Amino acid sequence: MDKEELTVIRKFEHIEHCLKKQVEAHVTNQFENIHFVHTSLPEIDKDEIDLSVEFLGRKFDYPIMIAGMTGGTKGSQLAGKINKTLAKAAQELNIPMGVGSQRAMIRKPETWESYYVRDVAPDIFLVGNLGAPQFAENMPNRYGVEEALKAVETIQADALAIHMNPLQESVQPEGDTQYKGVINALAELKGELSYPIIAKETGAGVSMEVAIKLESIGIDAIDVGGLGGTSWSGVEYYRAKDERSKNLALKFWDWGIPTALSVAEVRYVTKLPIIATGGIRDGIMIAKALALGANLAGVALPLLKPAVNGDVEGVIKILQRYIDELRNAMFLVGAGNVKELRKVPLVVTGFAREWLEQRIDLWEFLRDRRL
Repeated sequence: MDKEELTVIRKFEHIEHCLKKQVEAHVTNQFENIHFVHTSLPEIDKDEIDLSVEFLGRKFDYPIMIAGMTGGTKGSQLAGKINKTLAKAAQELNIPMGVGSQRAMIRKPETWESYYVRDVAPDIFLVGNLGAPQFAENMPNRYGVEEALKAVETIQADALAIHMNPLQESVQPEGDTQYKGVINALAELKGELSYPIIAKETGAGVSMEVAIKLESIGIDAIDVGGLGGTSWSGVEYYRAKDERSKNLALKFWDWGIPTALSVAEVRYVTKLPIIATGGIRDGIMIAKALALGANLAGVALPLLKPAVNGDVEGVIKILQRYIDELRNAMFLVGAGNVKELRKVPLVVTGFAREWLEQRIDLWEFLRDRRL
């Protein structure tokens, strides 16, 4: 069995484990240590709160993104079914959506239909997806502009996410751990590609040091993909066939930067648009992410089960609950829109405070984000 066929099989295994096993981190994303100060006199009407946001030149009704999950299958319609279900929900709510890694499509072009959603969602802001290791200087058949264009244009996407997943690759027996030269490759890609590029982590967070590098080469946005949601080391633990691989994946199950802290670090050092993905499970978390400086909050795992069943209304129901909770949180802090939400006072406690005090000037950050 060649490597391309193994990639397709791996897609099925990832979906199966995410649906049937406990794959989430054993630690939190630290939003419980970010606190709003309740406002007894909000001086706004709840039903007039504006939840719309702008991101990469587009306006969305809500500050939520359906994060990329899957794609790249042929024969079974599972991945295509998931993506079309998610896309229909995104179309109805006017929110952006990403697809899963398109590596399978690049290697096996016949799988392109599992990523294609324009027939059911002609208007959504759609984000393609390729892996950073494929652009590394030592990667055989390394990717370049041609592959990036193919990923975007084949599915008529509006932007391209380059996912950075060194943790997952490092614990995966067949993982690609060549990362040398990726930053230079992304700089070249940015210089030649006319589409926006989003640098996207997949569960271990983005540090301020990496964020500075990404901004310096012109990357358009960062999806922090922080610790606290799905652990891809955890997923690989279930995929592992031998004790050595299982032990490695288990040891690194909870490795990374919690989502809330990653958002704060990235916002502290850059002005780039931020997507806060990683364990987002309610609208209060979304409100806190936005207050810390995120532009969107990404949601994945909670939507997978209804999407697998083709349940568009089930996906919308979950997202609508998040929206209702977000609106209520904004009312209780007196924020009439997302811009005002970024100016409300925050209190940081516990581990989040300990981390941020050692990484950034926390008091400066809390003060300046309100200016």
